[in-house]
Amino acid sequence: MQKVRIPISVDPVKSAGKQLSYHGVVPGTSLTRLQELLVVPCADVDADLDFAVDAQNIKHVRGHAEVKVTVACERCGDPMAVELVSDFVYAPVTKRQTAADMPDEYEAIEVDELGEIQLHRIIEDELILAMPVVVKHDERECRVDSNAMQWGKIEDATSDEDNPFAVLQALKRK
Repeated sequence: MQKVRIPISVDPVKSAGKQLSYHGVVPGTSLTRLQELLVVPCADVDADLDFAVDAQNIKHVRGHAEVKVTVACERCGDPMAVELVSDFVYAPVTKRQTAADMPDEYEAIEVDELGEIQLHRIIEDELILAMPVVVKHDERECRVDSNAMQWGKIEDATSDEDNPFAVLQALKRK
């Protein structure tokens, strides 16, 4: 089955009412903020989005996105593959459906002036949040031994001449 392109924006209320589902790809080239974190351009992101209405009549979108990306190891600088996977559930904030009324399982999302949400931006945000805080190889795989790393020596700053507040200290003594 051929994967189709996920729409850039949709009306979440109407989509939930129709119980629409999108199973397809988001072009990696459209995810500019994610591309800035990578050493090799991002492939297309596989995404599944299901719009629905729950038992409390809350319209929501449940999504799953995943992609393999290549980033630089922060220890050695070599490229390494990382798989980013994100599962998320958003409910649009409307006049009838406020953020205060939503259960904790839903993340509230504002609709734009046309009553739509930006699906590509949501997926990009979720993948950026799925990125590890510190990206580095496993110690056995990394070419830099973490025990052999040197960080330099910090000199003692006890001299009053180098202290920018020495003048204030002299004024305080007077």
